[in-house]
Amino acid sequence: MQATRVTKSTMQLVTAAVCLLTFSVAASAQKAKPAGPPVTTKGMTKANEHAAKGQATAESKRVEARERKAENAEVKSAREEPGKLLKGIKLTKAERKSVNDVEKKYRAQLSDLEKQEDAAEKAGKPDTDFATKVTALKTQERADIRALLTADQATQFDKNAATVKP
Repeated sequence: MQATRVTKSTMQLVTAAVCLLTFSVAASAQKAKPAGPPVTTKGMTKANEHAAKGQATAESKRVEARERKAENAEVKSAREEPGKLLKGIKLTKAERKSVNDVEKKYRAQLSDLEKQEDAAEKAGKPDTDFATKVTALKTQERADIRALLTADQATQFDKNAATVKP
């Protein structure tokens, strides 16, 4: 009988706790909401100024990240292009040395261009025609390498150039 009373009183206590918890959750849900998304009032939108500033900052960072990604892709393409253009072409040692010298020359120019772009970005004046400059370097490098090749090699070079994105 004693065990039944303890169980019965335990059940009553648990039921009371569940009811209390339910009421406290319902009461907390009715509290005022913190500042969040914009509120529309009479056709006009009022936004939290801190939220608006955060959104503007986030958008500018996304734009910068997209630009940086495009620039990095352009530079990577410029670095990998000579290997793709010379695929399937057998070069003599002298030709290989000449091609390597041309690649080295343009790799140095590309590095200098990257450093200039980084310095300009840090100064707050990014170079808007960076991609154009990289493309011009790639075009010059293509022409210089092609000039070193024989007629048969130039034919294969041109076929490879047709498959490589400019």
